Amino acid sequence: MISKSKITGWNKLLIVLFAIVASGLAQTINPIELVLKINREVLAAEKAYQAAKEKIKISGVLPDPMIESSFSINSIETRNGPIENQITLGQKFPLWGKLKRERNIEKVRADISGLNLDNTKVKISFLLRKRLADYFKLSESLEILEQYKVELKSFENIAQSRHAHGIGFTLHPIIKLQIEAALVESKINEIESSLEKSINDLQILFDGQFSTSIIGDKFQLNLIYKPNQYWLNLANKYNSLFAISQANIAIASDQYKLARLKNYPDLTAGLTYTFIGPTDLGGAVSAGADALGVKVGINLPLWFKKNKAQVKSAFFNLQQEEDLLSDIWNNVEYDILSTLKELREINDTYIIYDERLIQESEQMLSSAYSAYETGKISFLDLLDSVRLGVKIRLEFASVKAKQNTLIAKLYQTIGIINIDKESYNEN
Repeated sequence: MISKSKITGWNKLLIVLFAIVASGLAQTINPIELVLKINREVLAAEKAYQAAKEKIKISGVLPDPMIESSFSINSIETRNGPIENQITLGQKFPLWGKLKRERNIEKVRADISGLNLDNTKVKISFLLRKRLADYFKLSESLEILEQYKVELKSFENIAQSRHAHGIGFTLHPIIKLQIEAALVESKINEIESSLEKSINDLQILFDGQFSTSIIGDKFQLNLIYKPNQYWLNLANKYNSLFAISQANIAIASDQYKLARLKNYPDLTAGLTYTFIGPTDLGGAVSAGADALGVKVGINLPLWFKKNKAQVKSAFFNLQQEEDLLSDIWNNVEYDILSTLKELREINDTYIIYDERLIQESEQMLSSAYSAYETGKISFLDLLDSVRLGVKIRLEFASVKAKQNTLIAKLYQTIGIINIDKESYNEN
């Protein structure tokens, strides 16, 4: 652990992130890799991404051609004979790059779906680390209290024995021990209930396939130093919500340009085949001569009020997305800086417990036992010392859990699951 002297001062390099879950995992299983393979929310996001990529294939393509057939109720006589039927095959050709814009929009939407997948993986990784931190805190707290419960029972036996033999013990310490034991038993029951809920929460993440053998018996994340700007730079590069907002701006920009292009006409072209029936000219019946023609047309975007409203709506939507981008970054920046501040504070607290309070409490207990054996302190003084030692160990378990949760939260805010060597070496 880093010495406290290295972390004082606001301009020092700050604490942050972890290597990954400590070694010693059973069967070398990485719980994060496993949960990302079987978590239902991640799997659903992957399917959504695949669906979005397929949509690219059906965007920005020509509309389906139209085939029409016309029949005359009353024959239309022509020089070559009556028109019996007319078939027209037509195709609309959007001009001015409209199809390209539509395809670009769908490509960016697919990219957003991919970013949503990344964001889902980051969120699930955070939830796993947070719930693991809670699980190990509860497990450690339960172990501490179970040991304390055994000690209390031993103390009660001693008190009962001395009271029975009239060796200076009144009922007061016995009653106090019984009350303390009842309170500890109540706290154990509360922690066991919380631990069961913690395991159920982990089961949800693992789609019912969670086992304690996956995570081993230790969970401590390592810390490293980096300045604030380092983490902000990483967030600018990897934060999925920020990237999604940038992509939404790209979509809004293309939609605005597309709305303006819709004020321009599109081309419609096709072929017309006319069936001509037999004609009776001069008393002689002759077969009609069918005719093949070419059809060309354009649509007329004459409803200027509607078109103008579409353009304005697209423009305001673009401005909205730009404002949202600034708002998202402000929130990301605030979350990172506030988390770093909390990390610095909890690391100071961790060092106080790890380098002072735990050792001092052990020394205090050793001294208390020695003093009690020599009659220098009372039985109740010894009990108070033991209780204080238990309290310090329980609080240290909470400090470690909070430290791990804050590190996981920082990773989530940045938008990464683990930090690779390339990112670590970035300035």
